[in-house]
Amino acid sequence: MKSHKEYTIDFSGLKQGVYHFDFFDFKVGKTFFSLFDNEDYNDASFEVDLALEKQSTMMLLDFSIKGKINVDCDRCLEPVDIEVECEEHLIVKFGEEMYEGTDEIVILPESEHQIDVSPYIYEFIQINIPQRRKHKKSDCNPEVIKKLKEIQVKNTKQKEAEIDPRWAQLINLKTEN
Repeated sequence: MKSHKEYTIDFSGLKQGVYHFDFFDFKVGKTFFSLFDNEDYNDASFEVDLALEKQSTMMLLDFSIKGKINVDCDRCLEPVDIEVECEEHLIVKFGEEMYEGTDEIVILPESEHQIDVSPYIYEFIQINIPQRRKHKKSDCNPEVIKKLKEIQVKNTKQKEAEIDPRWAQLINLKTEN
């Protein structure tokens, strides 16, 4: 995995306690996503706050992510801003070799002195973006919505004409109840 210097935290010199890192200055935006070969977004702007609690045998990382992405609407294909806000947690333990077997626990080799948090920031944003990316229906392009309704009506009429007569009685049962 490629390391991204501006998101790498050198924890070897830190004493036990809580430390805060503000990645707002590093601009988690469209260029950040391109580091992960993700060109799905028109634009993005996020603020990431990280609280790192260093303990003797592990570190607790608490991410607070807030921002928005600009994507094409799934319905009308016009650009739409999607708000994303999340709180995520990561436990970093030290072991013999690196291991990422669970979603919340990462094991780093004991010889490791720094951690690149960029893959975790990327993953946390990705999992909190809604599957359906669309405007409110009133904000969608009205011409596109009108065309979609026309197509939908034509498809519905075609399907009604193609119904197998053996199944027609079942449709009657469905509409009667």
